[in-house]
Amino acid sequence: MLWEWVKSGTQVFILDLDGTLMPSAEIDNECFWQAVFARFGKSKSLPDLHEFKHVTDSSILDEWCVRELGRPPLLKETRQIKHVFVQLLESAFALQPEHFNPSPGVSEWLEAVIGSENAYAGIATGGWQHSARLKLKLSGLDRFGLPLASSDDALTRTEIMQIAAQKTYSNQPGEPAVYTYIGDGVWDLQASRELDWRFIGIAAGTRAAQLKQAGADQISQDFLNTFDEQLKPTDTM
Repeated sequence: MLWEWVKSGTQVFILDLDGTLMPSAEIDNECFWQAVFARFGKSKSLPDLHEFKHVTDSSILDEWCVRELGRPPLLKETRQIKHVFVQLLESAFALQPEHFNPSPGVSEWLEAVIGSENAYAGIATGGWQHSARLKLKLSGLDRFGLPLASSDDALTRTEIMQIAAQKTYSNQPGEPAVYTYIGDGVWDLQASRELDWRFIGIAAGTRAAQLKQAGADQISQDFLNTFDEQLKPTDTM
């Protein structure tokens, strides 16, 4: 699982953010749609993310606007939504900070990766950059300074993952790397398959069941449960 890099060659781990690094997926989704509805005057129930072609903030907003308004969003509308979205996340943190707590074990795992000579970690999020940076700050995970790619960089998750990989590790001739995406959504698994990357799911309950049904064979509810008892973080520094 996550500690195989200790015994292997160069490993590049690209991580999702919401639902993976922290349990922010639900509150993030709620705040996103509140910001969208606040701008366009809609008050419907939250759309099902599985209905969208690409589950990234930029692509979801484009597709929703075309579906509901008959046109893509204007640049100024997107900027307004981003601004309100960040404000809503800050308000959510003030009321429910637990949504932004780091996933159990993730800080120790990142410390071990950073201390390793053959492992690298970066972030590929379907969210926008400003909201992603805010969540990393609120969780305290910004201290790791991980390279980050977001839906400000590309519309599709596979493109975002590739950009994150390029920011995280530069291949050296004769030194091939194994790429692994760590995420919580079925779309994360699908994108990993498209890129022929390994996939590790961090999920519990319904999300874990969905990943299992989609064919994921490595799933854990958090980073702690992936630890090999013989490979504690203190043994890899």
